[in-house]
Amino acid sequence: MVKKGVRFRTATPSNTLLWDITLDTGPDGSAGVICQRKSSMNVKRLNKLQAVLQVDFEVEDVSSQSEIQVIKWELTLPDEVKMMGASEGTMRIYTTQRDFVGLAPLVMDTELLNTAVLTGKRVTVGVRTIAVEQDGSVTDVSEFADCSSTDEDVLKVSDRCDFVYVNGKKTQGRLRMLVNFTYSYLSTQLEMKVWFPRLPLDIEVSDTELSQIKSWRIPILSTKSKPGWSSEEERKGRGCMLQFQHALVRVLTHFVAEQSDPREPQAFFLGSDWQVDVTRLVRYFLKVEDTNIARLQAGRVLSGQDVGTTSVKVLSPLSDSILAEKTVRVVDDRVTITELGLQLVSGLTLNLQLSTGSNRVISATATTQEVLSNPKQKAMLSSWLQFSDGSLTPLDIYDPTHYRLAVTSLDEGVISVQDSSMTVVAEGEGQGTLVRAEMTICEVCQKSKRKSTLAVGTGSLTVKFQTNSKRPENSSINNNDTGNSTGLFAGVTGEK
Repeated sequence: MVKKGVRFRTATPSNTLLWDITLDTGPDGSAGVICQRKSSMNVKRLNKLQAVLQVDFEVEDVSSQSEIQVIKWELTLPDEVKMMGASEGTMRIYTTQRDFVGLAPLVMDTELLNTAVLTGKRVTVGVRTIAVEQDGSVTDVSEFADCSSTDEDVLKVSDRCDFVYVNGKKTQGRLRMLVNFTYSYLSTQLEMKVWFPRLPLDIEVSDTELSQIKSWRIPILSTKSKPGWSSEEERKGRGCMLQFQHALVRVLTHFVAEQSDPREPQAFFLGSDWQVDVTRLVRYFLKVEDTNIARLQAGRVLSGQDVGTTSVKVLSPLSDSILAEKTVRVVDDRVTITELGLQLVSGLTLNLQLSTGSNRVISATATTQEVLSNPKQKAMLSSWLQFSDGSLTPLDIYDPTHYRLAVTSLDEGVISVQDSSMTVVAEGEGQGTLVRAEMTICEVCQKSKRKSTLAVGTGSLTVKFQTNSKRPENSSINNNDTGNSTGLFAGVTGEK
């Protein structure tokens, strides 16, 4: 029986000397074929399969796209003959006006990093399916292709076959992951590499023991004031407490994939010496267990609040599991500021080179410039704090309302200072120690009219103008956060 679109034409015996055929067609499109061996022929019985007849069909209308026509058949044998196989079934006929010889799924990237487990957001790679003809021309058959993943625990494919994806609900990676694509009588496989973040993640804290900083008083943020305190007394410092040290927090991980042979060790993305900085990806899931002891600011700065022990955790966005944990202590010990470091940066140079450890890694090295070569050229002030316990942190990770940094020029004929943006401007040629910075506590915590100085630092710079040269268009440095890259690997770090 044939369906609409295909018409039965005729049936002929494969060997007219051996077989007789009788045809019987019905009005519903069905056709009966009675096949009988000729009794006059004396032929030895063969043990192998024989072709008995050929059935011809005609396609009524051939579309430009490949179509599948289904023919249903049923076989009836004489009672004395034993049925060895199926007595009925279906047969598919593929029809098309084009001579397709191959199928190719196209993707922008054959590697996928499963960050969905870190963010809860699906990661996708778009796919277009192309059919190739005998003459080399191609046709987009994406809307008509069928597809399936060989392992949906590693990589899934959309119902429309237009993208592959991971949703973070599975925790596997695969070095060789296959997705099947079929169109008409053509079939092919897309090979992908799926990398998965190795758990638990690695939380890196620049200082896991935070102490009080001697003489550095900051306002108490609590709304619970002690009885008898007036606003005047609070202004004089009685509503203040010692500042606790701050630390920088980063979250790193290796991305790994299982080999085709389960006996082989895991493969590492970029190599085992490299980790990916995923701090920004997990920023909203990075939490402190006890915020009365320590707090996270902007997802990357850990500040002590009160004496005790707590932990920093990365929570899963998809479940109740913990992806990483790091213990930190806030202690009652006091440290002093031993140095206020200053550096004047007039520009940056970037050097790119292929890493010796992996031919897939490009190492970027940024070098600061400390020379002003044009009149009115600007340099930005970078500062950091060194403590008596040996720790070192950038000054800008502390709340700017908790201190005052006064910067002055030691030679105004060479440079001037713009307090609003913490930059210096070239006025004339010169070199040496040209800048002085004094750090004091905030005014609300001053106990007397005499300023409480926390640290003093100096910075060196060279101002040497170029002769007969134009000022570069981008000669100044703006005090903006230019490090916010949208690429995942802006924070790739090498463990060396």
